[in-house]
Amino acid sequence: MLITRLKLNYFGRFHDKEITLKPGINLIYGDNEAGKSTIHAFIRGMLFGIEKTRGRSAKPDIYSRYLPWDYPGAYGGSMDIRLADKDYRLTRSFLASDKSFSITDLSTGREVKLKEGLLSELIPGLTESNYRKTIS
Repeated sequence: MLITRLKLNYFGRFHDKEITLKPGINLIYGDNEAGKSTIHAFIRGMLFGIEKTRGRSAKPDIYSRYLPWDYPGAYGGSMDIRLADKDYRLTRSFLASDKSFSITDLSTGREVKLKEGLLSELIPGLTESNYRKTIS
């Protein structure tokens, strides 16, 4: 899988931020509080979602940490990926009250339907556990 584009519509400090990635190693750098960890959390969230926790642990959770600063009524974005010469767009809303996830085949413009709604149906072996062990 190759990530080709990130579009952070409303995520943490970012609003309408687009990042184009090229094949090979892409380096994201910046000063403290520039948004590097936010971009990392966005990629993970696009692949696996972000759940809002409840109870005492709810305040410092990932969901609350990356709520949009300027507009908490929206929370999401899209990520373009390439798999075996096919391009797809993952689009996700993280909002607890309006969660959604879709995959679009960019060559046909049609939505890809997954039986169980898990990205691992499209990318075999992709689990959050494997992602954490290899990527982060």
